[in-house]
Amino acid sequence: MAGLVVGIFPESDPAALESALSGQQIDLSKVKVVSAKPGDPESSQLEFVDVIEEMESNSLSDDMTQGVGVWDETGTGVPGIGGHQAPLESFARRDSAPKRYFAAFSIPADEVDNFGDAVADGRAVVLYPDAGSNAEAIAQAFRAAGLRNVRSY
Repeated sequence: MAGLVVGIFPESDPAALESALSGQQIDLSKVKVVSAKPGDPESSQLEFVDVIEEMESNSLSDDMTQGVGVWDETGTGVPGIGGHQAPLESFARRDSAPKRYFAAFSIPADEVDNFGDAVADGRAVVLYPDAGSNAEAIAQAFRAAGLRNVRSY
């Protein structure tokens, strides 16, 4: 994608974001928004990218394996192991959530976590893919609309 422009809006309210962007004559049909709490995206002209929040705990797996010697405090019951168990995170997928929901955009890998942190903190990351030769004008409009950390790639 040529001419990607990205910025962070200080909140995730679709109406406030839409108002700020339309006030700068930004074509809302070309804007994509990544937000963990998008409100009611159906009532907005903006396109929201789905963010799947990680489960904080998975009580089902705890209940299913409790006391059966599989991934619990009782060990695996194999002689000579000594009760040591591999942590579950060693089997977890290593891709972070921000890498997954920003994967379709040409954001450098070393900056993805910054945008992911903004989403985790309740802000909205606004993307304008394919800005082409208008990238600088879109970046200026993003700044005028109150977006921070505006970048062009």
